[in-house]
Amino acid sequence: MNQAKSEDGNPATYSLNRFADLLGKKSVKATFRLRPEVISVLSILSNHLGIKQKSLFDHLMEDADALHAIAGTSVPGTFDKDRRIRKTLVLSQKSLSALKAAAERYSASQDDIVEWLIQRLLPVFEKERRRQGKRENALIKIREHFSQAKPLMHEIRRLVGEDDSLYQSIQAVMRSYEKAFADIETLVGNGKRISEFPIESLMRSESGR
Repeated sequence: MNQAKSEDGNPATYSLNRFADLLGKKSVKATFRLRPEVISVLSILSNHLGIKQKSLFDHLMEDADALHAIAGTSVPGTFDKDRRIRKTLVLSQKSLSALKAAAERYSASQDDIVEWLIQRLLPVFEKERRRQGKRENALIKIREHFSQAKPLMHEIRRLVGEDDSLYQSIQAVMRSYEKAFADIETLVGNGKRISEFPIESLMRSESGR
């Protein structure tokens, strides 16, 4: 069997590089002091998109240019730090190392950097909130139609009887409709957190940076 080799032809170098890469992906916990609404943005968006908070945060940390730009322009006292609470996040070892390096290089607060990083999700959050609003409006129309379908089914039963194949076909359609309607209500209901979250204050703080 051929042994995998690195670009310099050394199998050992290849193995060490792969091992270092695996260590960088290892999950670690780190505690920061963040405003509650910033924590909520990460939590709500993660749940809404079905993405783990770790994956979402690591994605933010992968943009090294943005990370250093944030660290380099971070202004102490920008946020109301008295309102911050402790929050433990799960992230990769690589992301934590990058955060610490950026904070040390620019003498910046890790908490401030994390707040600004999470606020980079605001455009995505706002886009999903608009989509949720459209879903809620659509649900109103679907609910109106669903409420009209039941009386129609009862009227058809009265006209042709329960044993008629026409009524049985309508009944089968209604059963599928009821299940689909319940699924739609659950979907829209799960998105309520994103439509009800007061994002405007965070967007103002982002624009004033």
